[in-house]
Amino acid sequence: MRIAHLTDLHLRHHLPGSATIQIRRSRRMPELFARALGDARSRGADVVVVTGDLVDVPDHLFARERDAALDAPRWEQARRDYELVLGLLEDCGLPWLALPGNHDSQRVMREVFGDRERAVEIDGVRFVAFWDQEWQAHRPQRILDDRVLFDAVLMGEDETPQVHLQHYLITPRIDESYPHTYLEAEWLRDRLVASGRVPLALSGHYHPGCEPDRLGTTTFSVTPALCEAPHRYRLFDLDPTRPDEAPNWEQVALEPEVEAAPVVFLDRDGCINTLPAYDTGPEAMELLPGAAEGIGRLRQAGYRVVVVTNQACVGAGHVTAAVVDEVHDRMSELLAEQGTEVDAVYSSFEAGPRAVAPQFATADTRKPSPAMLRQAARELNLDLTRAVMVGDRAGDLEAGRAAGARVVLVRTGFGARTEDEGHHGDAEVVDDLVGLADRLPR
Repeated sequence: MRIAHLTDLHLRHHLPGSATIQIRRSRRMPELFARALGDARSRGADVVVVTGDLVDVPDHLFARERDAALDAPRWEQARRDYELVLGLLEDCGLPWLALPGNHDSQRVMREVFGDRERAVEIDGVRFVAFWDQEWQAHRPQRILDDRVLFDAVLMGEDETPQVHLQHYLITPRIDESYPHTYLEAEWLRDRLVASGRVPLALSGHYHPGCEPDRLGTTTFSVTPALCEAPHRYRLFDLDPTRPDEAPNWEQVALEPEVEAAPVVFLDRDGCINTLPAYDTGPEAMELLPGAAEGIGRLRQAGYRVVVVTNQACVGAGHVTAAVVDEVHDRMSELLAEQGTEVDAVYSSFEAGPRAVAPQFATADTRKPSPAMLRQAARELNLDLTRAVMVGDRAGDLEAGRAAGARVVLVRTGFGARTEDEGHHGDAEVVDDLVGLADRLPR
């Protein structure tokens, strides 16, 4: 039996915006997921398993319920994204199993996918899908119904070889930057190995992935995230008549490394949108005239468009990071209504001496530092020798110069004042983003 393992899609299509970690290419995932399913079938896969984070549900939908008028449409968009994933799985022509991750809504996923069996036998192999969750301090645990299922499949009389599917890690333990591993991981590992019934245990969640590790007769694998370049998944060959043998496996990359792309970096406030007060949310997001047209024309000319924005409002205690995410989702929605989008948004929450907490008191990433531009170039494969930095303040232009980019001042926002005061130096000056699109080579 050949098993195709895909994990961590972080898909958004009907939901606006993208994952807050920009290396996760949410908006490309409908196309890439469909391609991966087709590729797996062409390589002889017999079954497809997807271990969580199917959709990138925004944190603010889980955390904020004060504005039902705003949140209700977002939940409907999330539902439509789950329907999109379900449709792609149903159309792939192979048996499949899918389970939620920590960025999924179990409630909506259950409503869309229905109450499917968690333990299913396919061609002599019993696949068991665990819908575990994070609990205190984001630590995943296998409790309640999933613990009951775990005990039942390991202690029952049925000795059919089992493949266990979970979002979180059983082994190795990786908790340095985030608790990726089960609280009771060692106990789960020892139970699986001692049972002799589970030749393969598949996890996701840790996006770089880990090579398969065989303990006893059980192979534990952590497959890399499909949402991050080069967009990888794994194939495992398991012989159900010889479960004591280690399965063969291979890793497939959908997109080998390509040439770095030219990029236009855009400041946000005063460049794309009007200047809302710090203590407002998405309701204050309003695009400047011509901003969507200019962005669309830049993308048509072959440029990536990446927003780099100082949002000291978080560090200064006016709003939370989740509110900034909401604002960016609203910006993406308004751009989409005019037929365009940005490729990514990078934000700095540092507030320097105005910080209300020590973690925001630095100024390492905020413009005029080039840190956000360099991070974007590293993560998104952008060519800084073919980069343009566009903004309405001197700090935007200084960040661009420090990164080696061509710098352009727009007269929108504070741009006219920056020009009048002579703070733009040798920067080119344009009226707005349409004027920028007119100026740049195609």
